[in-house]
Amino acid sequence: MIFELINQDSLYQAFRHLICSGRIGSAYLLCGPDGAGKTSLALNLASMLLCRDPNDGEACGDCPACAKIRHLNHANFYFIHAFPRPKNASDADPYTGLSDEDIGMIRDEEQKLCTDPYYELNIPKANNILISSMRDMKRKLSAGQAEPGRQVVLIHQAERCTDGAFGALLKVLEEPPRQTTFILTSANPQLLPATIRSRCQTLKCHVPPSESIVDYLRGKGLDDSDARRIANLSGGNMRLVRTLSESDFSELDSSILNVWRIIMGSKIEDRWMTMEDMTELIERYVKLEKENPMEFRNYLRYMIFFLRDAQLLAAAPEAVDRIINTHLREKLLGFTQFYPDFSYFDMIGLIEQTLADTERNLYLPALLGRLFLELRLECLNKRKTP
Repeated sequence: MIFELINQDSLYQAFRHLICSGRIGSAYLLCGPDGAGKTSLALNLASMLLCRDPNDGEACGDCPACAKIRHLNHANFYFIHAFPRPKNASDADPYTGLSDEDIGMIRDEEQKLCTDPYYELNIPKANNILISSMRDMKRKLSAGQAEPGRQVVLIHQAERCTDGAFGALLKVLEEPPRQTTFILTSANPQLLPATIRSRCQTLKCHVPPSESIVDYLRGKGLDDSDARRIANLSGGNMRLVRTLSESDFSELDSSILNVWRIIMGSKIEDRWMTMEDMTELIERYVKLEKENPMEFRNYLRYMIFFLRDAQLLAAAPEAVDRIINTHLREKLLGFTQFYPDFSYFDMIGLIEQTLADTERNLYLPALLGRLFLELRLECLNKRKTP
C-alpha cells in the first residue's frame, strides 16, 4: 500500500477484492473516531482505483499514476476539504479571493497529509466545506476524465459541509458520473443529512486496540513503559499516538500538573495561583486553538485522563498499575486525598461537553471560562478541611 495504514487491514482487503471483481461502488462513507485511519484508508483506496498497473487489486506504487496520487496531484483525483472563505469569494471556485500566501499554505498542508495520512489539516479560518468546492468538482467531473480510467473524489471530514455544499453534493450523488467513485470520511456521520448517507455504503473504521499500538510503538524503537503510556493516553487515536511519541514526557507531565495547580489555586514556583493566572491560561488556550487546534483538543483530553486516573485511584488505591499517567502516580494519589468527594463523573462530562462545543464553533473564551470556573469551584467546595 502507498500510504501507511494501521489496523484497517480487513477493510483494505475488502476493497481490494471488490476492485478485482469489478464491483466497486459509486459512493462510500468511511466513519469512525478521530485518528482511526479513515483518511489513510481513503487515500489507499484512491491509489488502488487510479493505479495503471495494479497487482491483484493493489496499487503497484511505481507507475506514474501512483507517483501522482502520492502527492495528491493526479488529474482524476479531487480532494475536497474545508476552505477559508474570503470576503470576495466566488460560489464556483474556492480559490477565488485567496491570496498567493493562502493558497501556498493550503498546498503545504495538503503535502503534509501526503507524508503522514494521519495528519490533521491545520488551515486557519477553514471552518467549512464550501459550495464553491462542490461546484468546481462537479464542473470538472462533467468535462470527463482528464486521464484514462476512473475518477475519484475524496471529501475529507464531510460533516463540515455547509447546507449549500450538502445540496450540491446530493445532486451529484443522485446521478454520479460514469466511472466515478466518491469517498466521504466523517468522525460524526450523524451530522450528515440522511439523504447523503443513504446514497453511500457506510463502513466503520475502528481504532486500534491498545496492544496493537504498543507493538507499533515498539517497532518505532520506544521502550515498553512509554509505549504503554502512549497507547493508554491516545485512546486509540493514531494521530495522537504519533504526537505523543515525539513528546517530551517530563515537559508534558509538568504542563498537566501546572494546569491543575492553576485551577486549584495552589503554588507554581513558590507563587500562589490566582484568578488572573486562570484568565491568562484561558487566553493561552484560545491562542493555541487558533494556531494548533489538534494540540488544543489534546490538552483538554489530558485533563480528562488526569481525572479518570484520579477517579480510579479514589475507588481503588491499589490499582496503580491501571492508570494512564503512570509518572504522576504520587500527584494523583495526593489529589484524591485532598479532594475526597470530588465529582469526577460530572467534571469529566463537563470537559467532554466543552470539547464537543469547540467543534460547533461556539465562542471559545466563554466556553473555557465556564469550564475552568466550574472546575475551580468544585475544587474549592470539595477540598478536605483540616
